[in-house]
Amino acid sequence: MKPVESLIRRSAVVITPKESLIQAAEMLAAESIGALAVIDSVTQKKPPAVLSERDIVRAVAMKMPLSTPVEAFMSPGLVTIEEDEDVRKAAKLMTMHNIRHLVVVNKQGELVGVVSIRDVLKELGGKMLNFFYRRKFLY
Repeated sequence: MKPVESLIRRSAVVITPKESLIQAAEMLAAESIGALAVIDSVTQKKPPAVLSERDIVRAVAMKMPLSTPVEAFMSPGLVTIEEDEDVRKAAKLMTMHNIRHLVVVNKQGELVGVVSIRDVLKELGGKMLNFFYRRKFLY
């Protein structure tokens, strides 16, 4: 099976914790992606968290102003996978942690990219698609 790094189609789109939710939403829309890697500074290579569309929806549902900093809603406890790991391991991690985006890192823990559940499903094929639909992971 292929290594997870083979699924990375472009550089990760990143945001800092102090930027606003509206800035994050604009980035997600402009890039047509579902999650941003959160980094503390432009030079940092080890992301501490991720911010997903779901996090922004949660903020809106709580009637938070969109000027709220990303750090208030970013998902800590980042789940990562090393770039040379098998795609099947990525699927397993996503299922175990109920996440749709997985941060890919190198051996030093530095950001390499982000893969989505769709990237993984395209690689693994139809059997996995049925598996995820049965678990209400995709709708």
